[in-house]
Amino acid sequence: MLSITKTTQFLLFLLLFSPLFSYISFGILGLESITFYFKFVFCFYGCFFVYKKWKVIHFSALHYFWICYILYIIIWSFYNGIYERSGFLTNKNLIYISTLFIIIIIYNTNFEERFIKNSILIIKITVIVAAIVSLIQFYNSSFLDANPLWDKWGGFESAFTGTLYEVRRSSIFGYVDQNEIGLSYMPILSVLIGFLLYNKTKFFWFFLILGGISAVLTNGRYIMFAFILTTLQILIYQKSGIKGIVKFIFFIFFIFLFFYQVLDILGYDFNAWYNQRLLSEGSFNETTRYKAYENFLFFFPKNPYFGTGVHLTEEIKEASKAVGSSQIHVGYLSHLVSFGIVGSFFMFGFWFLLAKKLYKSAKYTKYWGSFFAFLIYLWAQTTLVYYSIFFYGLIFAFVFDKYVKDNYSNKEFVSSSIKKGV
Repeated sequence: MLSITKTTQFLLFLLLFSPLFSYISFGILGLESITFYFKFVFCFYGCFFVYKKWKVIHFSALHYFWICYILYIIIWSFYNGIYERSGFLTNKNLIYISTLFIIIIIYNTNFEERFIKNSILIIKITVIVAAIVSLIQFYNSSFLDANPLWDKWGGFESAFTGTLYEVRRSSIFGYVDQNEIGLSYMPILSVLIGFLLYNKTKFFWFFLILGGISAVLTNGRYIMFAFILTTLQILIYQKSGIKGIVKFIFFIFFIFLFFYQVLDILGYDFNAWYNQRLLSEGSFNETTRYKAYENFLFFFPKNPYFGTGVHLTEEIKEASKAVGSSQIHVGYLSHLVSFGIVGSFFMFGFWFLLAKKLYKSAKYTKYWGSFFAFLIYLWAQTTLVYYSIFFYGLIFAFVFDKYVKDNYSNKEFVSSSIKKGV
């Protein structure tokens, strides 16, 4: 029988194959995305894990904030009709409970070097395959296109159709979730680049270029900016200074010049892309994200402390349509309207403590991949409404944070012992 550590690593390793598993479950069999089943798996396994390791598990403010948030959402479900319609095991509750278990499991597991090496190999293959599929989708947007399937499940087809420069391309990640390429692929690219830089691997630029190709071809603006965030790790590893900044600017210039040449050869019209996608609204004041502030200022004062208890009321839905959106399209603002100051205190508090934990770890180990991975998620909340962190890219950001910190601490301990003559 596998030990609990082996079992944990095996289950987490399976997450790396989410695009393949989801293509089979959602794309071929017509079932749910594989993430739906992983949530159940980690809920049940999490109970077993906590039972087996109860005496040694460390709970911090991070966990308590999230537990309070889960309880807050459950309490609201008795008043907003969700419990009557769906019962206790709603999709949202499962996501939040499985997230709690994931955090507990990861930060109470010592990951083996072999597991990390195998994970890096799969991530590298994922980046290569993702870039190839993105290029194919540029010529044939129907290739591995999951958008029609999501439309049948209640997706927003209008957001995923349009001209060559408007249509969203999700590479191999579309069958997992419509935002998987932004909330899983970009974070896991950050993990990979950070790990390669941490280990002084000069070949990191190859995977950075491939990741950039997929990011640009998505036509998702928040994803493009997420890629830029990932590149900032290079500046940190250059140890700042004038020389480091110059080297960073030169490298980024080379990367974007390379992108320009490759996409120009492929027939990419950057003027059309600029007008139809990057600044399609004409100015920032005309974007749905900017207009979301107007709706926020109107609806938030009505229920400031506890919110409306639901993601969208009919009134908010109609007001959003009036400004060309489906919702208050800024995650932070939408959450304040939906769950008020109290609920947002728990949610934002959890995010802050998690970001703080990753930042302190990065400062300690000099490995920045995981911190920037979560920074990408926090950035995404300025342009979309997605409160779940149950994305395999983010999950592996936590895995690598734990592994690097443990490994670094062990090396520090050995070094200290040698100096003391132990």
